[in-house]
Amino acid sequence: MTENTEAKTDRVVPMRVIVCGLQRTGTLSMRVALKQLGFDDCYHMHNLLLSPETECPQWVRLIEAHYGGKGTITKADFDKVLGKCQACVDVPAALFGVELAAMYPEAKVIILNRDPESWYQSCLESVIMAAQPASPWVKLQMLFCFAFDPATRAFARFGMAMSSLAFRYHHRTEKDKAIAWYTGMYKRFRDEIPEERRIEYRVQEGWGPLCAFLDVSVPTVRDEVTGQEVEMPFPHVNDRETFRKNTDKSRARAMRRARENLLAGAARLAVVAAVGYAGYAVTRLVFKR
Repeated sequence: MTENTEAKTDRVVPMRVIVCGLQRTGTLSMRVALKQLGFDDCYHMHNLLLSPETECPQWVRLIEAHYGGKGTITKADFDKVLGKCQACVDVPAALFGVELAAMYPEAKVIILNRDPESWYQSCLESVIMAAQPASPWVKLQMLFCFAFDPATRAFARFGMAMSSLAFRYHHRTEKDKAIAWYTGMYKRFRDEIPEERRIEYRVQEGWGPLCAFLDVSVPTVRDEVTGQEVEMPFPHVNDRETFRKNTDKSRARAMRRARENLLAGAARLAVVAAVGYAGYAVTRLVFKR
């Protein structure tokens, strides 16, 4: 449940663009494009991955309030997490696309589209493989990180909240439910956000319609051969192979943090044990006298 209040908030820059684009619809390409057009920062799932211990608890509370009925959400709540951003794309922000559009009536809205079947398969071969790995060794690594890395625990709790409250389907085994959820979200975007505020868009369309809608110039770069200004290539990033490589890097960082935390904890325990033993030895020595 959301409330639009005028309480003092943490907004630093105006919210100018709201992208109603769910995961694996070209959201990272859109983020890069918007930042190149000057809409900086553009909030994305990557923001959570960079600072999970600060970002994830805020989104868990928002998801529990809106999808779990645990309290209300105000504009100040969104400003707290999105206050330094001029744009937002991808989940978790896109889960609140309709609410964000109502909270920020001056913002333009982009509905970022992808064919439902293609979306389902892309998620299956990227996000789901990362969250539910088949390898027993990777599962053990994830358990180790959960035990010894606070950042991993924070992101895991966020993922569980999003899966159990916002998604409510098992992607690998409930394809029909997954696609019904996906199409239902886009239907709600179109039904509840005024048509004059929004554009239907796919990243394959490039700069033209996007820049026209946002009333900004198409970005250019100098051609190294001719020296002429030419249209900048539209960013196309985070394909499935890149996603896999980034997931591996993220796991490696989590493992490193977990090992460091384990060693630091063991060192602290050793110090405590040494101090305790020294105290015990001194006490015995004193009382023997």
